[in-house]
This record gives sequence, C-alpha cells and structure tokens, in this order.
Amino acid sequence: MQNKLKNNDIKLLFKKIAAFIIPLYLLWFFYIEYFPLYYNRPTNTRWYFLKESLEGNYKIPKVNKIFLGESRLNAGLDYTKISGSYGFASGGSTPVEMYYVLKKYLKKYPKPDTVFLSVSPRFFCELFAFWHFAVRNNFISTSDFKEIISEKSMRTDVLGDFPRFKFFLYKADYLTYYQDDVLYNNVFSGYEENKKLIEKMQEMKGGRPHPGLKDSCSALNYETGYDNFMPDKLLVNYFDKILGTCKTNNIMLIFFSMPVNKSSFDALSPKFVSGYEKFMKKYANKYPGFIISDSLYAYPDKFFGDASHLNIKGRELFTEKFTKGEIFEF
Repeated sequence: MQNKLKNNDIKLLFKKIAAFIIPLYLLWFFYIEYFPLYYNRPTNTRWYFLKESLEGNYKIPKVNKIFLGESRLNAGLDYTKISGSYGFASGGSTPVEMYYVLKKYLKKYPKPDTVFLSVSPRFFCELFAFWHFAVRNNFISTSDFKEIISEKSMRTDVLGDFPRFKFFLYKADYLTYYQDDVLYNNVFSGYEENKKLIEKMQEMKGGRPHPGLKDSCSALNYETGYDNFMPDKLLVNYFDKILGTCKTNNIMLIFFSMPVNKSSFDALSPKFVSGYEKFMKKYANKYPGFIISDSLYAYPDKFFGDASHLNIKGRELFTEKFTKGEIFEF
C-alpha cells in the first residue's frame, strides 16, 4: 500500500514538473524562433540577414556578379566599388555554406554572369561556422542537412560526433546554443542595434562592417599551424559542387585567395603551400573554363588589422587592385 502511494506521489510530482517546464519551453521556443533580432549578437544577425535575403525578405538588387566566401573577403573587399555586384561572404564559411548560398540564390534570383569565390586554405580543412552560425540561425534547412549527411564523402569526422542528434538540438532551440546572446542583449535589447546593422549591410551591398581592427598586425594566422594541407572530403566535395553548379548554369567562376600578412606568409610550412597549390591546380585542370588561382601571397603587416583580416588601408589597397585585376601583385 505504501509503495503504491509512493508511486502515485512520484507520478504527481512529475506531472507538476512537466506542467511547469513545458509551458516555459514553448515560450522559449516561440521567442527564439520569432524574435531573433531582439536577442542575436551581430555575427548571428549576419546569418539571419543572409537567410532572409535569400528568401526574398530583404531586397537584393539585380546584379551580374556575386561574391561567396568568408570574413577575410568581407573585411578586404568593398563591394560598393564594384558595379553590378553583391556580397554573401560570411565569417567562418567553408564551401558547404557557400554552396547553399549559391543554390538558394539561383532558386530565387536570376543567375549572375560571374561568381567570385574566396575560401581560405583553413576552411578546406575544418568547419567553423556550420553549427553555431549556419545551423543555429536556420540558414541550413532540414532538407539541406539531409543532403549533407547523405553525401558519399561523409566518411569524415568534420561534423563531429552524433551530427543528427546535434542538428535536432539546434532545431529544438536547445538553451545552451542561444543563452549567451540572450543574456548579452538582456533578452530584448538588441533590436535597434541589429536593425542598424542590417541597414548598414544593405548599404554595403551585402558586405559587413569589421570593427576592432588594428593599424598593423604581425601575429600569425591559422594556416601557420598546419604542417600539411589535408583538405577534408566533405568540404572538397562541396567545393566541387559549387564549381559543377556554375558550369551547369553557364556561370563564369573565378576563385582566388585573400592575401595573408607577411609574417604569416614567411611562417607557412612549404609542404602546406605545395599541397594547396597542387590541390588548386587539380581543379583548374578539371574546370579549364574557369579562373582558379593556386596562389598564396602576402601584403605587408601594416595592411592587416589582425592575424587574418585586412584593415581599412588594406581594404582600400585590395579593392583598388581587384578592380584593376592586379590582386596578386605588390
């Protein structure tokens, strides 16, 4: 009799806990799904803006050139100086995220004449933005994720352990993945800052401000930590998918790397450099109609604001050289 009472008490306790937790979770889920501008930090707002723009909720002007890549491209190139262009580069992106930018763009907008692609060597070897930016901000949809994990090249650990479960947690708005931004913006105080950021990104033709850069930097970048260039199978496969999509749609593709600071360039492993060059030459031969540069090159340290990104002086120099077709010359 006592055991039966104890069991009933336990069941009642669980019911009370559920009655308390479930409404709180539903409220949290609703808040995370529908009010991202109120709690997101700027980097997450970038991915929100990218998603909404590609869905047609923010206007993208008619262009004939689009830029794909990561933060080194955003920091180093002024799209407003390039006629008929728009930028989709986002921090930490690999060919995976940029393939889905291209795929979503072609689904919604007229195809461009030219795709400019710039991915640093690091992001052929490892992921950075995929989980905590692209998936977190719903840029990678469920159907996109199913496509990713179905790839034959998934014989890789680049997505980490239990990727399906991790994806489920993001889609369920698991507290840990959002709480830092929510606390940073005191739940609802981020709206005005994020609206201004979106207006600025529209003004910059898809670019994004890169604050906090120094007047000079001789620190070593991520690539100096590699002994060999060992691209990941999944990332390589998505690089090939970008090139294949452009070829199928008769879009010209131009691939180039951004400059590195002289200190980093001098510290790169010769094996890493030769491995990267060999990799790029392979794709230049596979797609002879495209321009695929295998060059890694340096600018003086004074043009860098941190170990990886050009500062304002560097941005002006690179943009000038880019518009003249002289980006590998210094």
